[in-house]
Amino acid sequence: MHHRMLDHFAAGDTPVHRLDPAAKTVALLAVVLATVLVGRDRFLPLIPTAAALAAYHLFARAPVWYVAKRLLVVSPFAAAIVLLFPFLEPGRPVWTLVLGTWTIEVTEDGLVRAGHLAAKFVLCSWATVLLLATTRFQDVLQALERLRVPRVFVVQLAFLYRYLWVLLDEGMRLRMGRAARDGGVGPWRVRFQSSVGVAGVLFLRTYDRAERIYWAMTARGFDGKLHGTRRPHVHLKDWIFVLGVCAAAVAVVVWDRVACG
Repeated sequence: MHHRMLDHFAAGDTPVHRLDPAAKTVALLAVVLATVLVGRDRFLPLIPTAAALAAYHLFARAPVWYVAKRLLVVSPFAAAIVLLFPFLEPGRPVWTLVLGTWTIEVTEDGLVRAGHLAAKFVLCSWATVLLLATTRFQDVLQALERLRVPRVFVVQLAFLYRYLWVLLDEGMRLRMGRAARDGGVGPWRVRFQSSVGVAGVLFLRTYDRAERIYWAMTARGFDGKLHGTRRPHVHLKDWIFVLGVCAAAVAVVVWDRVACG
């Protein structure tokens, strides 16, 4: 089976690819924090962040479709919340629908709040995707260890990323086997029962595989540490990059607070 990995374009050779992973991780956190701290219903302070991400994207030379596809994958989670704001946020109604005793209103404040939340979601997700587009996932994990993130959390992320694709392969093989047996046709109840059976078999196989992996790693002396193949080298350009991004993030937050005050 073939899967498009999250860090498929991380092997590139651009100035942003060559930056230290820890510096890029800290810069990502600064961008996300500054985006989240921007006051509600304020779009102007988000423009510098969008411009900076666009410049980073240009230097990274990552295809636009690569970022767009990954934003679409995670967008349903945010869309389910964004779509509720126009109906739940009080304010001046711009559209009203009366259904018997029920009145459904779309408010102006709700539309603004939904747009603001969607903009923040896109910027934060865009920054995360760009980090993975320019940094190998293994290097991101080592950067988290260097930043003193709890080792248990880092190891769990490593296992999740490594064996998620194995789990997907197993599920795809089970689906192909089911389709070969029933031809993809039949009553919906029968197909639902078949899907439940596939999920049960997948759970049992996953549990058995996890146990075998645990014993294999124990036999090989796994001590809970992730050993990388690269030694970190922090250069002056890395310090300039991370300090510049952090300073810009602070400037955006201060600008937003001064404008609100």
